[in-house]
Amino acid sequence: MIKFFRKIRQNLLSESKTGKYLKYAIGEIVLVVIGILIALSINNWNENKKNVNQARKHLETIKLNLEDDIKQAENLLAETETTIEYTNTFLSQFKTLTPIDNNIQLYLIYLMYERNIEVNESGINALINSNGMSFIDEILQVKILDYYRHIEQLKSREINANSEIKAQFEPYVKAHYYWIYNKTNPWHRQTDLYIDDPRPVENINLESVIADKRLEIMVNGRRYQSMLISDFYLKTLSLAKEIVTEIEK
Repeated sequence: MIKFFRKIRQNLLSESKTGKYLKYAIGEIVLVVIGILIALSINNWNENKKNVNQARKHLETIKLNLEDDIKQAENLLAETETTIEYTNTFLSQFKTLTPIDNNIQLYLIYLMYERNIEVNESGINALINSNGMSFIDEILQVKILDYYRHIEQLKSREINANSEIKAQFEPYVKAHYYWIYNKTNPWHRQTDLYIDDPRPVENINLESVIADKRLEIMVNGRRYQSMLISDFYLKTLSLAKEIVTEIEK
């Protein structure tokens, strides 16, 4: 093809047809430019398609990450709601609105347990690092970014709640109510642990527990923190499920 165009130019020059040669030269340049533009367009289209496909793969990873987050949030929400239920019952006994029960041992030990959501961010990190965010729907972009901002807020809330447990509630309970660790504790983890313990159980004064005003304040604090976190877990489930639905579309 190049030899063909060169021969035309040579013929025009040998025939002293300068005007036609110039027109031809301009036409040839235009054809070359058009060819380059077409090649660039095809290359850009291929590159864009490659980026879109890569972004879709990252979205699939995000979907798997979120499905795991949903399972965790559901379990954590159930445990947190149990904590709220126990604190409500416990506080009712503090207020002498309901009779004291032997579950006080269960309440004390259950309220000491910390909770953390372990979020896998491999999908969102890969999407951002590959500059793939711009190759997905803008509405979905916003939802994904909002979700991970929410997760950071949730983690911060969990840190606050767990810090309160470690710094105040747990040390106080272990120092003043060490007797919760025995075979009479109705929580299955304690019952199983001490089931073969032949030692006699010391007398437990439950009335002294509900007379402890400082403990009551701490139980109230555990209730407050748990209610806040419960709302975060509910929102986590809502946001994650919405994104998964969008990705599946």
